[in-house]
Amino acid sequence: MLYYRLYYFDRFSGHIDHFREFEAKDDAAAIAVADQWNDGQPMELWNRERRLKRWDNVARSDS
Repeated sequence: MLYYRLYYFDRFSGHIDHFREFEAKDDAAAIAVADQWNDGQPMELWNRERRLKRWDNVARSDS
């Protein structure tokens, strides 16, 4: 299992608002988990010093 940190950014200031730490078996699994937690707030997924993905301010579609 690998360690990941998902940072949520304030959409107005651009500063880190909060983060979630979790483990996943690989990068693809971690991205899938982070996609489920996407609430439209800008986010970045990191594994130690590697940034894996950034989600910009796009609302999630729950349909």
